Amino acid sequence: MTDQTALVLSGGGARGAYQVGVLRFIARQRPDVNFPILTGVSAGAINATFLAGRGDSFEASVDALAEHWMSLCTNRVFRSDLPSLAGNVFRVMVSLGLGGSSLAPRVKGLVATEPLHRFLEQLIDTDAIASNIDTGRLRALAVTATSYGSGRTVTFVQGEPDVQAWERVRRFSTRSQISVEHVMASAAIPMFFPACKIGGRYFGDGSLRQSHPLSPAYHLGATRILAISSRMRSGPMQHSAEDQPYPPAAQLIGLLLNSIFLDNRDVDAERLRRINYLISRVPESRRWLLTEKEVKLLVLRPSSDIGQVAKEYERSMPASVRYLIRGLGTRRVASSDLVSYLLFESDYLTRLIELGERDAERNWLKIRRFLDMEDADIQETG
Repeated sequence: MTDQTALVLSGGGARGAYQVGVLRFIARQRPDVNFPILTGVSAGAINATFLAGRGDSFEASVDALAEHWMSLCTNRVFRSDLPSLAGNVFRVMVSLGLGGSSLAPRVKGLVATEPLHRFLEQLIDTDAIASNIDTGRLRALAVTATSYGSGRTVTFVQGEPDVQAWERVRRFSTRSQISVEHVMASAAIPMFFPACKIGGRYFGDGSLRQSHPLSPAYHLGATRILAISSRMRSGPMQHSAEDQPYPPAAQLIGLLLNSIFLDNRDVDAERLRRINYLISRVPESRRWLLTEKEVKLLVLRPSSDIGQVAKEYERSMPASVRYLIRGLGTRRVASSDLVSYLLFESDYLTRLIELGERDAERNWLKIRRFLDMEDADIQETG
C-alpha cells in the first residue's frame, strides 16, 4: 500500500473550532493536501464527515467549514430558551424525587439537540462521501460512538472494499454508510445531549470509552497520523502552599469531560511512541516477523488553556444557559473547562479558530516536514 496519511480529530464540543483553525492554516500553505483517511469522534466527527463529503480543494473545504463554525450560535446547536431548559431541569428533579417510579418522566438529556440535527443535515453531503470513495479520493471515513446497551466502543467505517473490520477488547468496527445520525450519536455529550438511535440501539459520545483514539486510523492502514488535540501540553506539577477551597461542581464536571474527551488520546499517543521505539530497535531484516507496524505521529496542541479563553467569553452565552452553569460554580474557577465545551457562540469560536491558525503557523516547519514525509522523530507541538 502507498503512503496513507490519516487525520485524527478528537472530541471536545465547542473546542472543535480549534481544529478548524489548525487545518485552515495548513490548507492555505498546501491547498491541495490530501488526507485519504479521516477519523473523528464527537465534534471531530462533525469536522471529519464534512471534509469527507467535499469535492473541491482542501483549502476551499476548510474555508467553508470555518465559515460554518463562525456562523454558529447556541440556538443552532441546542435549545437554550428558558421553557425548554427549565422543563428539562424540572423533569430531572421530578425523576429523582420519584425514586425511579414508573410515573417518573423520561429524561434523555439536559438539552434538546434538534437544532444541531437540522444544522448537520445542511452541512453533511452523504452522497459525496460515497463518490469520493469510489473515485479514490478518500480511502475511508471512520466515526466512533459508544453503545449504551453493551458499553462497547463502535467505530462506523465507510471506505474502500478492501478495508477490513477489526475487533478488540470493548471496541470493534462495522461497515456503514455514514449518516447524520451517526455523527449525532458520536457528538452526544454524556448527560447534556440525548443519545441517538441507530439500528434499534442507542449510542452516545464516542469519547466515553474510547481507550485507543488512534486505533481506527491504524487499522485503516495509516502509515502516518496527524492528530489535533484541544488541550495544551501539561506543565510541571506545582503545589500551592495555600489551602484550596472545596471544588465546585463545575470544576468536577470539567475534569470529567476532560477525562472523556482528552485523556485517552494522550495515553494512546504515548503508547504509539513506545511501539515505534521498540520497532526501531529491531533490525530491518527481521521486522517482517513483527505483528505491529511503525506509524509516524504528529500531535498538534493549543498553546493556550482553552478553558481560560472560554472564561473570557462566558457572558456571550444565552442568559438561561449562563444562569444554570453559574449555579454549578463556574465563577469560582480560574479555568472554566465546562464552559469551553458548551460555549457555541461565534466570538469565542472565532477566537479558537484564530488560535489554531497561530499555533499551526508557529509549528509550520514540523508540520511541513511531516506532510513532506521527511524522516523525523515522533513529535508533539504546543
